[in-house]
Amino acid sequence: MTERPIGPIDDDATVATGGLATATQDPLHSLEKQITLLVRRTMESVWSHGYGANDAVDRYTYPVLMLLDDEGALSLTALTGKLGVSKPTASRQVSRLSRAGLVDVSPRERDPRSVSVTLTPAGLAAREQVREARLAPLREVIAHWPTHDRDSLAELLDRFNTDLDLFVR
Repeated sequence: MTERPIGPIDDDATVATGGLATATQDPLHSLEKQITLLVRRTMESVWSHGYGANDAVDRYTYPVLMLLDDEGALSLTALTGKLGVSKPTASRQVSRLSRAGLVDVSPRERDPRSVSVTLTPAGLAAREQVREARLAPLREVIAHWPTHDRDSLAELLDRFNTDLDLFVR
C-alpha cells in the first residue's frame, strides 16, 4: 500500500518530508483548499440543477433574486456592488429576469437616469423554489451535525463573506 499525502502539497513540505505533505501546514493553505473544493462541489454537483422551470433563473441570476429578497429594492449600481460584477453584467442579468417577469425595473424618483430593481411575486416564488432545492442536499449533508456546529459554520461563513466584501471593495 502506498502512502498518500495528507493535504495540499507544498514544494517545501514535500522536500522536507520525502514527498509527503505535513499535517502542520499553514491554516491559510487549508482554507484556500477547502474554499476551492466547496465552490467546485456546490456549483458542479450539489447546485448544478434545481433552478426550476424558468430558464431565466440559473447560477448567475439566482444571486440577484436572493439579494432582492434579502434587501428589498436596489439600484442597479448597488446591485452591481453587492454582486461583485460589472455594471454591464448586472444589467444583462437584470434584463433577463425582467423579461421573465421576475423583477421590475423602474426609474428612481430622485434620479430618473438610475433604475430601481424590485422582486416581483413571481420572482419571490422562483427564489423560494430554488432555495428549497438548494437546502435539500445541505440538510442531508449536515443532518448528523450537532446544532452548535451548524450554527458555528453559518456564523463563520457570514463573517468570512462580510470581511471579504470589505476587502474587495
